[in-house]
Amino acid sequence: MDLATQALKFPENEFSPGDKPRLRASVRFPIALPLHLVAETKQYDAVTDNISASGILFHLDELLPPGTEVEFLIEIPEGTIGAQQTAAVHCTGRIVRSYLESSKAFAAAVIDEYSFQ
Repeated sequence: MDLATQALKFPENEFSPGDKPRLRASVRFPIALPLHLVAETKQYDAVTDNISASGILFHLDELLPPGTEVEFLIEIPEGTIGAQQTAAVHCTGRIVRSYLESSKAFAAAVIDEYSFQ
């Protein structure tokens, strides 16, 4: 099953009759990838939970407050997106939402700029 099909089956895209569907600017892809992040001169290692064209949800060991400017590198292992080579995406953005769940810190960041490495 390809990533687009998986995203359409992801529970956050489901709704019951009578519910208003949540409108998304872009499709979210549920994928766990290593993420190296810098925020306020401190470095963090994190793992992605989902990625879209405009943002990313990830978890890490420490809660980052909304408004924090971040710079991060997403490592894409060989075969993850079809290419038979590794890739990396360098991004800058800011935290727009963060929360704790099951002793994990989660953060959602909007991607302002990106470039492939």
